Amino acid sequence: MYQRDLDKQKSLLAKAAIKYLQKGMVLGLGTGSTIDIFISELSKIENLFSSLKIVATSKVSAKKARDNRMNVVDPDKYLELDICIDGADEVDRNLSMIKGGGGALLWEKIVAYRASKRIYLADQSKQVTQLGAFPLPVEIIDYGHEWSAAAIEPLFKGVRLRKEATGNIFKTDSNNVIYDCLIKNEENTADLGSKLSAVPGVVTSGLFDQFIDILLTCRNGGVKEISSKENVFW
Repeated sequence: MYQRDLDKQKSLLAKAAIKYLQKGMVLGLGTGSTIDIFISELSKIENLFSSLKIVATSKVSAKKARDNRMNVVDPDKYLELDICIDGADEVDRNLSMIKGGGGALLWEKIVAYRASKRIYLADQSKQVTQLGAFPLPVEIIDYGHEWSAAAIEPLFKGVRLRKEATGNIFKTDSNNVIYDCLIKNEENTADLGSKLSAVPGVVTSGLFDQFIDILLTCRNGGVKEISSKENVFW
């Protein structure tokens, strides 16, 4: 699929997601290329965005929202998130996802866990029958990360420490590192998640299971809303 077609889909999804917002909501704002478009589209509706409180899932998204005059606030014990809107790197037929290509998986998971409703946006290139074509990000604390990586390595076909284009080690907004891991064929990702969480130093992974309340995706040039596995068409 051509990039221009995917960009058109992302724009359609971003516009569709705005329809779920109501004035006065507290919005959990995701991270990624589709969310960048969502921020841009939302910035055109001042009477809506000016009434929102926004909790961002990354420093990058927070800056983009503030640059568009939106009210970004920090997480707070007494702050109830009405809705979370985010993207995905892969979505399978069970509505499980891989996320974290942009390195924001921990904050994305924290925010989504708190939200009353979670809406994810995925263009057609993100629809897969089985997770794993996209490497699974695993976030590990910096201290002793090579030991933790050695412990998880047998679980995968391969693991690689994420680095920036400059060659420097990529650091998350929580100052952790990320290993991008190739999932073994026919791997049970539910078991994989529990195995990873048992390794000291592993903070979280990009496996998002049972997080989707509504998936907005594309089919035949239009937006499709999916709220259950029975509605999955790929």
